[in-house]
Amino acid sequence: NEARCNDGQVFMMIRNTFWLILFSLVANQTLSFQLSSAPHNNAAATRKSSISRHGSSVGVNNRATINPLSASSDPNNGDDDDLMESSLVSRFTSPRIDDAGLPLADALIAQIVAPSFQVFWLGLSQSPLPSWLRSASLFRTRGSLVAPTLIHGAGLATCWLAGALSAKAFESESFDVSRGKGYGTVISRIVQAGAFATGILILSTQTSLFFEFGGHYVQLGDSDETDLRLITVGIELINDIFFEAVTLSSWRLYRASLTANRSD
Repeated sequence: NEARCNDGQVFMMIRNTFWLILFSLVANQTLSFQLSSAPHNNAAATRKSSISRHGSSVGVNNRATINPLSASSDPNNGDDDDLMESSLVSRFTSPRIDDAGLPLADALIAQIVAPSFQVFWLGLSQSPLPSWLRSASLFRTRGSLVAPTLIHGAGLATCWLAGALSAKAFESESFDVSRGKGYGTVISRIVQAGAFATGILILSTQTSLFFEFGGHYVQLGDSDETDLRLITVGIELINDIFFEAVTLSSWRLYRASLTANRSD
């Protein structure tokens, strides 16, 4: 039973990685479409205000040339969609990384520091240990908490890296506050990446529960066993999100503060 349990954990990690990639591509396509629609609307508004500003000086004859101008953006919608799709894919296939060590640092903090901080805090407060820590029954010697922490942290790190890629959090604008740029963009991209990573984590957790219960959707009230499992997973999910958010946000803000006094 122990061997089958651990084989199931390995299979769960592989399956969750596949779902993380799939969900990140689908969700980021929607996010990219919404963000890219704002510049297009601003361009249309600018063109409209320019027309109204000069409308009093031009005559009725110029109105015929204004209408085709305002409608000329419609044939370009297909090109804009292709450009948005290309930009979406390039965020994952060929991302712009201005600090080569930042993805590795993020991954190590998300995989090791945040889960270890969570385990330390739960043990210090004498709270129940998470199920992903108790289920690793093969490791009962000294250091038995290291392996399950690293395994669970690998999934959390995958979620964060996918969110960071979708939010372009590895570009210099996401960690450079020199020349009085301020922390606005830094905090904004941390929130975007965190929200995206949280969505992936929730979806992957739901998928994992779906397969854990034999391909059946369960809800609170079905049985005492499923209620206990759902409540446990919900609490563990909140803990994962909270400790990852605190740790990664603190790290990112500290990384940005290193560039505060840089002038070049």
